[in-house]
Amino acid sequence: MLNAGKSLELNHNNIINIIINIIDIWRVSLEFAYDLFLILISIIYVKIAMTWRLSAEMKSFHTLAISQRLQAAHNRENFLYPYLVGLIEGDGYFSISKKGKYLTYELGIELSIRDVQLIYKIKSLLGVGVVSFRKRKENRNMVILRIRNKNHLKNIIIPIFDKYPMLSSKQSDYVRFKNNLLSDIKYSSDLLEYTRSNEYRNPTDMYIDSIISKPYFVAWLVGFIEAEGCFSIYNIGKMKNYTVASFDISQKDAYILLFAINKYLSFSPSIYKDKSNCFRIKVTSIRSIENIIKFLKKAPVKLMGYKKLQYILWLKNLRKITRYSKRIKIPSKY
Repeated sequence: MLNAGKSLELNHNNIINIIINIIDIWRVSLEFAYDLFLILISIIYVKIAMTWRLSAEMKSFHTLAISQRLQAAHNRENFLYPYLVGLIEGDGYFSISKKGKYLTYELGIELSIRDVQLIYKIKSLLGVGVVSFRKRKENRNMVILRIRNKNHLKNIIIPIFDKYPMLSSKQSDYVRFKNNLLSDIKYSSDLLEYTRSNEYRNPTDMYIDSIISKPYFVAWLVGFIEAEGCFSIYNIGKMKNYTVASFDISQKDAYILLFAINKYLSFSPSIYKDKSNCFRIKVTSIRSIENIIKFLKKAPVKLMGYKKLQYILWLKNLRKITRYSKRIKIPSKY
């Protein structure tokens, strides 16, 4: 009977893993996966009933355990996909390029070579794409994940970006990309001219709040920080004897979006336009530094690439700066 019990547990767990894999690979809904689980588990219980009896409490326990694991998989998707959208909003692109008389559709993510592991994590998450490497003119080594297969774009990418829309003007790039792809526009001659709108709308509280209130905004913001955030420590003053910690974040054509981030994180500095025509927020105050630390500590998804290492080293240096360490509860780990 003991061996038989082990066999039951193994079969039971195998079914759980099958369902989890179906969610991750085929991206079915949680409801569909749970229905499938009930069908499969009922087959096992019919066989079990012939040889032994399970108490109602045990059946309830098993069902609860399965439900919790399925819910965990569902939550994982809810956090990682908007994180990915935020990352792509910062360092990715949707493009339609002309190759002779035909069109090529591509989603790309280009990062520094130091984020090669992050690129492969994204490839693993999506299950599709091709990784390549190139060197920029500034002698910077880059790693790129490209997705060009139309079926992959239609069945994997579009559902993600429909569920978690981008929040800057890049959303108009995506809408154009999606409409042409789903309309099966194949030829260069059929592609309409397109220019992304750079019109800056008035940053009203209503419009800003519509961004912040998105249910996926927090996970999205972690991904956006992964792409466009920077944690720095530097010395200022004539003798360079005054150490300052800073956090800054920037993006082109994202005036309203930066206002929303500024409000959500309760930063005090105004948004400015730098020499590269990017809108930027830079904070150094104790209160603002504390706010970004609290946000990243409580966020449901963590930084996963090189930015995570940068952030950990930043926290380590903060502990050495009396101005911050005396007034901020700096976490010992991340």
